[in-house]
Amino acid sequence: MWFDSHSHLQDQAYDEDRQEVLERAAAAGVNRILLATSDLADSKNAYDLALTQNKGRLPCLYTSVGYHPHEASAWNADSGAEIAALIASDRARKKDGQENIIVAIGEIGLDYHYMHSPAEVQREVFGRQLELASRFDLPIIVHTRKATEDTLTILRAARRKGLLQRSWGDSEIGVMHCYSDSVTVLPEFIAMGFMIGFDGPITFKNGADARAALSKTPMERLLLETDAPYLTPVPYRGKRNESSYLTYVGEKAAEIKEVSTAEMAQKTSENAMRLFRISEKV
Repeated sequence: MWFDSHSHLQDQAYDEDRQEVLERAAAAGVNRILLATSDLADSKNAYDLALTQNKGRLPCLYTSVGYHPHEASAWNADSGAEIAALIASDRARKKDGQENIIVAIGEIGLDYHYMHSPAEVQREVFGRQLELASRFDLPIIVHTRKATEDTLTILRAARRKGLLQRSWGDSEIGVMHCYSDSVTVLPEFIAMGFMIGFDGPITFKNGADARAALSKTPMERLLLETDAPYLTPVPYRGKRNESSYLTYVGEKAAEIKEVSTAEMAQKTSENAMRLFRISEKV
């Protein structure tokens, strides 16, 4: 069984056939999916989708909550409190013996490629959300693109302040989503306590850097993602991505790590459940 640890199935790209997409994921053996989010409205939509889906049907859905760096300019004085209210509401479900749906803060970070929000605003909002993660003892999903040095600077400062500590220890505090940085800085992210997420690019002809990074990532720190509807793996590159295609990412990852596909599925699923504090129950 596979765990798609980063997908956006709440996106409008699936409005016409979302249930069929979920059914195909289950048929492919993807029985758990984390819905990563980009702003408050997206977080609410993902949460509502997970609540609706998680009624005895597979795959089981979980969500993060947070503001993507593209949406950092939308952050305002109320945003932190609104995200906190969502988390608190979800945690109230524990009184009924139900598992939490919100299991991470993300995706947060810096993106200097598109610069949809000014860099200084991205840095400020990134820091605010690291504080939220610390307050609620949640792992973080970090997006970084062409912003390695600033990302490391912010994470190092957060670590000194104790914002990256979690109640279960500092061995696993989050995931570097869709890893695209160099092999050179990979050890520092791992030493900080990050798992490393890999997506469709490991199947691309021009994905040598991602494949090299995956080869250097220990199995116990490896997560697999689709980032659907984006980053569709070969052989469907150019088409809309979906969670059922995680198997193609997994098969390539198994080839690179020289393990069986079954072992790759099991280990990466275990890693995701451990990071996001999810029980074995489905």
